[in-house]
Amino acid sequence: MDHLPNERPAWWKSLIRVRDTLSGWLVEPSPKIQSLGRRRNARLVSFFLICLFLLFLSINLGYLLTVPHYRFPSADLIGYVILTVAYILSRTRLTNLAVFILLVMFPMNVFENIFSGTFINMAVTLSYLLASYILASIFLTTFWMAVYGYGTNLFILLLPALAPKIVHGFPDIYGPLAVGLISVTLLIISIEHRNRVERDRRSELRMAYDDTLEGWSRALEIRDKEMEGHSPRVTQLTLRLARACGLRGQDLDSIYRGALLHDIGKMAIPDAILSKKTSLDDEEWTVMRTHPKIAIDMLSAIAFLQPALVVPAYHHERWNGEGYPAGLRGEEIPISARIFSVVDVWDALLSDRPYRAAWTKQQALQYIKDQSGKQFDPAVVERFIALKP
Repeated sequence: MDHLPNERPAWWKSLIRVRDTLSGWLVEPSPKIQSLGRRRNARLVSFFLICLFLLFLSINLGYLLTVPHYRFPSADLIGYVILTVAYILSRTRLTNLAVFILLVMFPMNVFENIFSGTFINMAVTLSYLLASYILASIFLTTFWMAVYGYGTNLFILLLPALAPKIVHGFPDIYGPLAVGLISVTLLIISIEHRNRVERDRRSELRMAYDDTLEGWSRALEIRDKEMEGHSPRVTQLTLRLARACGLRGQDLDSIYRGALLHDIGKMAIPDAILSKKTSLDDEEWTVMRTHPKIAIDMLSAIAFLQPALVVPAYHHERWNGEGYPAGLRGEEIPISARIFSVVDVWDALLSDRPYRAAWTKQQALQYIKDQSGKQFDPAVVERFIALKP
């Protein structure tokens, strides 16, 4: 029977299985490492160490076969031991320690060979440092990469003064020094480019997430006509109040998303209750008050929304402990929920409802003041009043 167009021959599949088996045996980290990022780093360091071990061994064996009376330098023998220890550590939760050992070991091994005079070719020996620069560029920040890379090259520059009997002058180190400085500079540029690409990617992803959340918010407004425009209004005012209360950075991102989704739990409330034109009875209020718990059930499995979940979950809690769903009191209520609850009530009071007309700003502001220390955090109310909404 002919093979299907995309089907691999049996020998190819056997090679793939052998490759996967060897890869798993040689570089697969400990199952105790749960984080995908840490597992990826562990695999990378393990593979890096295997390649270095084989590279250095081939160089030493080449010298052994071609250079008369050649002996393995003691520094190289110690280096193989360190590489082996680092390899073992790299596959455990101590991957970062393995990287630290390597970054220290490389310069020490290279300069020990030079100071002891056991090198065959100084340029080749100093070129071993390139591997440490590459490793540093993967795991260090731009600042520490510069300190490590340029610091190592500064030491190379000082070799004629530190070991004048072995390094006879600047011409001996000119080539390796130039290559080292250029390599470090290019790697720093690469790190900055990588960081910029990562920042752009995260920004695009964050915008995509937020566009999705805005879509969810609009979907609720379409279902509940009385809430049209409510989420955008409270979101913007909540951000103003949050800044006035000292929130910055990620906290603002979280409260923004929480404000957008504050009533997402109402998606599961029956239309007969959600769209009722008169006041709700006790039984209907019991159902309505389940929407914070529904929000928790809906969003708790979404990792990036975890910090934002406190707003939809707790914005109906009261400072005096008489709110719902958890009956939290005072500062037990997360600050983002305390901030949002003031804005949410403010906007609701200024909006028409089937069972009442919209209040004036003066009436709504007086209500907010009256509820300070009862429904609302007094400190948040004070900052809200200062905003002059």
